[in-house]
Amino acid sequence: MTELTENMFAIFDQPEFSFKKIKENHSPEEVAQLKDEFKAVWQTWKAVNQTVAKKLPNEKFAKVHVESWTNGWNLRDHYWASYRLARLENASSCIGVMLDKKQLQVYLMFQHYKSESRDGTPEEYNHLLTDIPDWSKNIDKSYWYLWDKDEMEFVDHLSLEKYLNDSSVQKQFNDEAKKTSFLLGKFAFRKQDRVDDMEEFILSGINELTPLYEKL
Repeated sequence: MTELTENMFAIFDQPEFSFKKIKENHSPEEVAQLKDEFKAVWQTWKAVNQTVAKKLPNEKFAKVHVESWTNGWNLRDHYWASYRLARLENASSCIGVMLDKKQLQVYLMFQHYKSESRDGTPEEYNHLLTDIPDWSKNIDKSYWYLWDKDEMEFVDHLSLEKYLNDSSVQKQFNDEAKKTSFLLGKFAFRKQDRVDDMEEFILSGINELTPLYEKL
């Protein structure tokens, strides 16, 4: 059981993530300390997701992918992991888990990056929008939000409750989302939602999304 701490959010409160620019404004010792702080949180992040993966049925899910804490030139401004159903291991659709300076989120997505070399199309994925009303009957809607691919990471997203309770809002969102792709996720917000057990929060989000994900 791993608590989501303020420090895990706070490392992303950086004015700069480029190693080149960080080195211009900090001593080698300060750069080394910053790297150590990012690595320490990332190692916790990696361990959390590896624990979650072990609790999922391995015949159903492929091996979890945990993105590195750096891309070589920059520190990451968020940490990310992806989970795919074994039968959709080579598909663009997946369940993503992300931690940034604002929130922890578990969400269903269409991964546009390298999608030309993966199976599935945005059109096929977006068809899941028609299944959301039925799927939502079995979850606590309080923590869930929808957004489209082009929506900025830190803006306030559309709540699932509002989406379900207002047909005009639902139609408008669907029309916009179909131009790219939609995302649907469960959120825990910094300073607002306490998460004493990250593994349980992520695992429950994956389990709740799986019935919808399996319709692909």
